[in-house]
Amino acid sequence: MLIHDIFGLQAGENVYFVEESYASLKNNALSLHYLEQIPGGSHEEIIGLKDENGDMAGLAVYNQETEDSPAFWAIFTCLVSSKPVPGENSRKFLKIAGNLNIGTYRQTLSKELNDAIIEYYSHALLDRQLCEDCRISKEPYEMVYIESRNFRLKELLNKYELKGDILEICCGNGMSTLPLHEQGYAPLAVDNDKCQICQGLEHNVLDPKKTIVLDATRLSQFFAENSFDTIAGFMLGMIYSYNQELWEKIMEESAKILRPGGMMLLTVYKKEEIEILGKALEKSGIKGNIIDNTDSKGIYDQWVYIGTK
Repeated sequence: MLIHDIFGLQAGENVYFVEESYASLKNNALSLHYLEQIPGGSHEEIIGLKDENGDMAGLAVYNQETEDSPAFWAIFTCLVSSKPVPGENSRKFLKIAGNLNIGTYRQTLSKELNDAIIEYYSHALLDRQLCEDCRISKEPYEMVYIESRNFRLKELLNKYELKGDILEICCGNGMSTLPLHEQGYAPLAVDNDKCQICQGLEHNVLDPKKTIVLDATRLSQFFAENSFDTIAGFMLGMIYSYNQELWEKIMEESAKILRPGGMMLLTVYKKEEIEILGKALEKSGIKGNIIDNTDSKGIYDQWVYIGTK
């Protein structure tokens, strides 16, 4: 994996991030707990990682083999907690790491490290390291990824070209990500349902380096303003009055991280759903139009919103 290359480790060496998910890296609670237990003095078996600015970005701490577990490297990073704005726990991380006598330092780019983190948690999800007693079986490919839907979304994408850095919100199992890839796009895909994402990864529909289990109501906590040129979401919903506030929050968060002049492309099943999203986006400074995309089958991507910040 990329994380081995970044820390200069052998491919077969065991590596484990201390935090249980990408989202947990925002607070780094477990990381701080374990870092505080590392004794003082010289540590030849700690590898420090610095970013392009020379700032501390992470640590790899070697753990000897025991009767209960094989040897492994514990990975700590403050990259996620320090962006877009450094938090209190990020500052605590840097203070503790700064007091360690680290044996070796390596250099990396923030983007490369972030890709490695995303890839690690994707593989950990596939390996069932993040789910206790998982009993969900892999569904047949043809039952999940429907060619007729694939074709219909491609028709829509031919009308509206996506540009620049793309974020796909609420990607689910990647049913919509598949035609995006086939059209030559490489979106960063996020969804809060780790079982759905796991299924997409199992079928090689979602890219392990560009898929994050993440709550879309927290986007601005993880991405800076003006991070993306295009934000897309396909077959969002179901959207009703009882969960309207949740979807309004997702639209608000999406608008925050969209660059000026950027595109918002959304599809839903019902007209009333797209109207709710459209009004929320208008409040957040997005100007757009609702498009009737209904067909005789009346199933997928029936109503479209296309907007610009």
